[in-house]
Amino acid sequence: MGRWMRGGRRSLAAAVAVVIAGGLTAGCGGDGQESSGGSKAGDGTVTLTWSMWASGTEDRDAWQNVAAAVTKKYPNIKVTLETSPFEDYFTKLGTRLAGGSAPCVVSMQSLRTGGYVSGMRPLDDLIKKNGLDTGDFDSSIMAGLASGGKQYALPYDLGSLVITYNKDMFEAAGVPAPKVGWSMADFESAAKKLTTGGKYGFVAYPTDLNMFSMILSRTGAEPVDASGKLDLTSGPMTTGFQWFADLAAKAGVAPKVPGVDNDFPDTQFLNGNAAMWVNGPWAVLSLKQQAKFDVGLATIPAGPDGPKTYSAGSGFGISQSCPYPDEAFKAISVMTSADVLGQLGTLGRAYPARKSVQGKWYENAFEGAKDVIDAANASAKPFRATANWDQVSKLLAQYGVPAFNGQATAADVLKQVQQQAPA
Repeated sequence: MGRWMRGGRRSLAAAVAVVIAGGLTAGCGGDGQESSGGSKAGDGTVTLTWSMWASGTEDRDAWQNVAAAVTKKYPNIKVTLETSPFEDYFTKLGTRLAGGSAPCVVSMQSLRTGGYVSGMRPLDDLIKKNGLDTGDFDSSIMAGLASGGKQYALPYDLGSLVITYNKDMFEAAGVPAPKVGWSMADFESAAKKLTTGGKYGFVAYPTDLNMFSMILSRTGAEPVDASGKLDLTSGPMTTGFQWFADLAAKAGVAPKVPGVDNDFPDTQFLNGNAAMWVNGPWAVLSLKQQAKFDVGLATIPAGPDGPKTYSAGSGFGISQSCPYPDEAFKAISVMTSADVLGQLGTLGRAYPARKSVQGKWYENAFEGAKDVIDAANASAKPFRATANWDQVSKLLAQYGVPAFNGQATAADVLKQVQQQAPA
């Protein structure tokens, strides 16, 4: 799920090509390419378009070779990959779904599923028709990619949010490494001791999953109520948001935020400017490859009611306008197969949504990673979002950044987002 970590991807992309594709290639469309969902040649070969978020050439190349696995399994099905940066992906997708010009195969994130189902095809009949056994998929991410009792995508990854930390900075400061079950008091103490010499203990930024996992553990507040409505202005949410923003604005254990920049937390962490950040298992092995220091994993610090965190993931669905749904379903069945997901897990691109191959992720993981991920999964709950979550996420960044610089209060920020988020 989420964006691939910036930089240092070339070797990983090449490995994906070798492991998954076995030398096969598939056609690749450029960013923003407007095309129909697919076409059929005179020899019966069906070409399907597939939209995916990607951050650059290496990223696209890696997904390209996942598409190639489809042709390896079904020579009469070819997949043309179209990519957009994550920040633009869902805006473009919404426009194309509404206009009936969407790709056949649509990549979807669990947080945003509810906002796009009107343009997507329920998969339940195709699952039944093809006899696909979905029992190997983690039930929480299957639920996250469903809406109104219908399944709209098959998952490829999932993960519970955890803390990534710079082992070298902890050791240099003489701060004990965080352990499974550590507390908010432990976290705040460590962040304070690690803030020295122009470096910071943590990096805070209004990124939805990352920030709300910390707030959930700190105050128990959730951004969406039990009925599915946006609920940002409750007392516990306001308190939690203010605490999180004040890590930068008042406590000074996190750097001030220069502006809206979704890469800011990853950049600060990778540059060795901040000792801790929140991330998901879909990115941590790539992070390990890029960092010039030893990276460790820890659970989200436990609040007064014990450890809590969120889980989320992504998958592949079919647009309503796709003229070849049967071929598209065969494609996504391959793209979410145990073989492909196991290989992606080994390479660190995804924590597999299939339970049978989740162990592959640990083959190149950090020491002690299994204990951390197991503990996080045990305390995690699927992140529930509103149908308009993409807009909510952007508004949180737009209005939230000033709070991290002491220029706005949590109450004002959350009230603005609550009022301006479309119903």
